[in-house]
Amino acid sequence: MNTSESAPRHPIRVVARRTGLTTATIRAWERRYGAVSPSRSDGRQRLYSDHEVERLGMLRQLTEAGRPISMVAPLSDDAARALLLEDRSSAPRPAVPETGFQPSSVVDRAYNQVLEGDAEGLERTLWLAAASLGSRVFLEEVVGPLLARVGEAWVAGEVDPGREHLASDVIDGALARILEPSRSSNGPGLVVATFPGERHGLGARLVSAAASLEGWRVSYLGTDLPATDIATLAVRVGAKAVAISVVAGDRLAETVHSLTALRELLGPNVDILVGGRSAGLLDAERLPRGVSVLNGFEALSLDHRDGR
Repeated sequence: MNTSESAPRHPIRVVARRTGLTTATIRAWERRYGAVSPSRSDGRQRLYSDHEVERLGMLRQLTEAGRPISMVAPLSDDAARALLLEDRSSAPRPAVPETGFQPSSVVDRAYNQVLEGDAEGLERTLWLAAASLGSRVFLEEVVGPLLARVGEAWVAGEVDPGREHLASDVIDGALARILEPSRSSNGPGLVVATFPGERHGLGARLVSAAASLEGWRVSYLGTDLPATDIATLAVRVGAKAVAISVVAGDRLAETVHSLTALRELLGPNVDILVGGRSAGLLDAERLPRGVSVLNGFEALSLDHRDGR
């Protein structure tokens, strides 16, 4: 192994994006099975080498073939590569979804895995659902309802913060995989974010992933951003629309104020779309002109919007 391959230089979120694993799974594989041994920065942040990124990618492929991580984590790199080659040469047929594989049953299974704190099981369930149902159905009938169910349970105290964070991490990873192809899209630009005080980003991720399937070129900015920052980026990328996710129901007045500021900063030629669990609670009469509340993903369809 040369020096560059062993140099610790990748933070865990970069590794998650490159390997397709969630950060929760990477940590679990490290802690429980010794799959990799990352270094630590001066600030105690995990840093992974190119070699460790490659190894995690191989282990993911081996587990997706049906092997438990406990079986493949002890393998040497050479043994793991040999097993991958064996898998590829056997040319297995694509998995066939089980009879009666319904989105509602997937949501039930995923929610139970959240309650059990089973990050690996949740990741596998979501991966199978996306592959079996297709991205569009996966977003509309699995991720959306699952987010709503976890959110309601968190508010009711039925899901503790640790399990809520676990679910957020795994779902965020699944949505990021869907969003990734949009980076090379030639479609119209869409900026997605949340306003100050809104730190729940999964709704924005969900809108980003749905929009990417419709052909938008998505710029996902994250959470807790002022209207000035959102508008600056939207102008810079030539966005045709800005989408704002509203989850918290106790900041509606502040949200209207931020929407008004955003409308003034963007001018009349950039659409503003509002979605999320609490978007329907906004007073339509107080919304500035040119702000639309999303009612389902159909409103993101470019054909639908061209025909307005």
